[in-house]
Amino acid sequence: MSGVLSKLSLLSSLTVASRFLGLARDVLLFSAFGASIFGEAFILAFTLPNLFRRMLGEGTLSSAFIPVYSTTLKSKSLVAALDLFNRLSARLAIGLISLTALVCLGSLFLAEFAAPGKWTYAVKLNSVSFWYLSFICLSAIAIGALNTHGSFFAGGASPIILNLSMIFSLSFFGIWMAVPLKDLALIMCATVVVAGILQLSLPLLQMKSKLHWKFTLNLKGSAELSRINQIFWIGALGAAVVQINILVSRFFAYSLDETGSLSYLFISSRLIELPLGVFAISIATVLFPELSKTAMLDDRKPFEKRFFQGLRLTMAVTLPAAAGLSILAHPIISLLFDWGMFDGKNVERAGEVLAVSAFGLPFFALSTFLVKSFHSEQNMKIPMQAAVVSVVANFILCLSMLEEFGVIGLAYANVIAAILQTSYLWFKRKETNLRQLLQFHSLQTPNIVISTFLMSLLLLYLLEIVPDTPSKAGQMASVGSMVFGGVLIYGTILWGLGLQELRNALKFIKKK
Repeated sequence: MSGVLSKLSLLSSLTVASRFLGLARDVLLFSAFGASIFGEAFILAFTLPNLFRRMLGEGTLSSAFIPVYSTTLKSKSLVAALDLFNRLSARLAIGLISLTALVCLGSLFLAEFAAPGKWTYAVKLNSVSFWYLSFICLSAIAIGALNTHGSFFAGGASPIILNLSMIFSLSFFGIWMAVPLKDLALIMCATVVVAGILQLSLPLLQMKSKLHWKFTLNLKGSAELSRINQIFWIGALGAAVVQINILVSRFFAYSLDETGSLSYLFISSRLIELPLGVFAISIATVLFPELSKTAMLDDRKPFEKRFFQGLRLTMAVTLPAAAGLSILAHPIISLLFDWGMFDGKNVERAGEVLAVSAFGLPFFALSTFLVKSFHSEQNMKIPMQAAVVSVVANFILCLSMLEEFGVIGLAYANVIAAILQTSYLWFKRKETNLRQLLQFHSLQTPNIVISTFLMSLLLLYLLEIVPDTPSKAGQMASVGSMVFGGVLIYGTILWGLGLQELRNALKFIKKK
């Protein structure tokens, strides 16, 4: 347990730094662009390579590579495992560069001849930003190899590089030099590509120093590559439809007449990703190699121990975070984004979207962990089926709710689709059922729900008595006091009700 906590604390610390830098980046982004068409064009252009990154690099590719790499390392040798990495990376580089070149040329053609109205500039920006995909996907398998060896620094530090690069460009070109918004959007796309090159360099340098890795061009096939290929393509279909949900929602939001709809959806997504990335994805990342190793054993007890530990931790973190984000949506948005060109009207609308979107957080987190548990057993079919359920539901709900409810309807559609996906994965996992969800000893759901409910009552009371203030210092004090009060009461009640992971974490902190 101490080993898992140690790795989790490192990865979570790096992720905390990354997420707060990402938050600073987004504050600068909306301060410079506001809810303008150029800022939304950049967001849309960055969405496509970023979704491919999640789908291929951090998602399916890593999930297909890590179990096979881990098996090769255990059954053969480090030399054989690194040879597998070289074979895969060489093939991947050729495929990614070809795909990127094709997409970028297609984007330029569409921008010149086919893209209507405000879509023209977004498509043109995509021809620059899409090059990010090649570098970040290659980086993902290097990070996957390092994670298998128990080294999580490169994976945690990689997003920090992207955020720092974007913060520099926004500060220098956007605020100090005040370049026109149209030019600033193009500069930001180029910045993303440069950051991708740096993100690839970090894990490769760490592999060279820690594992004595040397690149050799080897395009020959192997049984291990065939296995990765088999797992990957099944999983890629599932991951693709998951990412289509995000893409569909953003396309619908961009198509609305209400300027700023995509910005509001993007802001709520970014704030949800803060607890999701800091804790939920960190939990899945740290426990995935452990699940992969124990999934190969005849004895299921070690696998079940890690599996239920991951579920408990995920629920204990994301349920109160969702409640807090929903209740405090408006003061949080006001504190963070009420700057420059992003005014009070934008704050009000963004707060409404966040209050709805926050309810999806526990389901996004649980589905991420459940998908990883299936991937650890090299089972890609069930996650794919769940993803199809999610994307079909999301598309139908978006179409049916868009005209009447606008961007709020898109937020509701995302939440309902996430609930359906998580429910499908839950009941397809043989270790989980409705009885497990209600039991105290395996998941401790009743304890977590009771603690979250009492915390929510406190936050609603504080929201009524804490006075509004226009100053940022006053807003920071108000939001900080409410968040601190919520965390304190939640943690105290949960500790009293006996969540073992919380008690172990406190012992670990005390020891350190």
